[in-house]
Amino acid sequence: MKTQKDRNQNSTKMKTSDPSDRPGARPRAASGTLNRRDFLAGTCALGMAGILSQPGAAAAGPDRRQPPESDDGFTFVHMTDMHVTPKRWGDKGYRKCIESVAQRRPKPAFALMGGDLAFDGLYTPKAHFEEQIRLYKEISDGLGIPYYNCMGNHDALGWSSRRKVSVDDPDLGKKMIMDRLEWDKSYYSFDYGGWHFAVLDSIFPIQTAADGPGYEPRIGPEQLEWLAYDLGRAGDRPKVLVTHIAAFCNIGQINGDPNRKAMDGGMVLWDTRELRAVLERHQVKALLQGHSHRIEEYRFNGVRYLTSPAVSGAWWAGSWVGSAPGYTVFCCKGDELTWTHATFPWEPHLEPDDDLERRKIAEQAAAASEQARLRDRERAGRRG
Repeated sequence: MKTQKDRNQNSTKMKTSDPSDRPGARPRAASGTLNRRDFLAGTCALGMAGILSQPGAAAAGPDRRQPPESDDGFTFVHMTDMHVTPKRWGDKGYRKCIESVAQRRPKPAFALMGGDLAFDGLYTPKAHFEEQIRLYKEISDGLGIPYYNCMGNHDALGWSSRRKVSVDDPDLGKKMIMDRLEWDKSYYSFDYGGWHFAVLDSIFPIQTAADGPGYEPRIGPEQLEWLAYDLGRAGDRPKVLVTHIAAFCNIGQINGDPNRKAMDGGMVLWDTRELRAVLERHQVKALLQGHSHRIEEYRFNGVRYLTSPAVSGAWWAGSWVGSAPGYTVFCCKGDELTWTHATFPWEPHLEPDDDLERRKIAEQAAAASEQARLRDRERAGRRG
């Protein structure tokens, strides 16, 4: 089995101006009709939430592949936490998402896939994981635009004490999904339209005596060094990065849980501070994040940390985690980055044994009803 070092030893050579050159980029012809709602949602306008501008930023040299001449810039989409599976009709839900993206106008230049592409490889039987990867690729190829894969924790085979494969399995870890998706390097970069993009790998391999092979949520020193020089070569180009596990995530504050630590063991990068230093000195516009399945937006020292909604919502069992199934549309215009969140039509299809999920959905509905009741009472000035 190749080690992480083996996979990344030549990562500095992975820079290109053509998205279709990247591992995981699979252009296919898109089909479908355009409706008024998608047209309005797809426009690249300054009215989108969150405008970023960095004075003095300029494109450093032309790309080999330039977007069409336009004053409107270009758009791309960030999709994360697809968790593709036949269970709960998750494959059908993912098709609905892909259809939504394929129908957008203006047509996005490419898609950044934020990790947890398959439902799970950590503690799922290998044959099931293989089928999930196959479905992810088959459906994603329907986008009709290049797409760039980012590694998620559930995209590694058997890196858990609950693994369903032998520790000697030749496909253990990242190898299986990378081979099936013809994905050469787990972190890499590319340029498009005068902007620089880098895809990071936040799943750091470890080995413990108690549990065998596993992972930690960190970028790691080797990748951080690569990133620093990659961003250095990008010069004054505006820069956007993507990671699966977030640098900034505040589930404890969101849920009012005093026992949830800020440096949560599984929800945030353990080397966020070191990563921040690199992003700040190279004036990165934004780090796009996933993993928490809910929209979160932070800004610190000039860098935006933007978590998109999960395509799968609550693992294709509703939206009770906090955000409905969806994705984020970004617009790059000049040196400004704007974004808006998009949803697609989907209703959960639960399995017979999804008792926990049914309870969560009922609790969410009750909370929404109580919020509406309190709002109406307060607007009417009623007390008691």
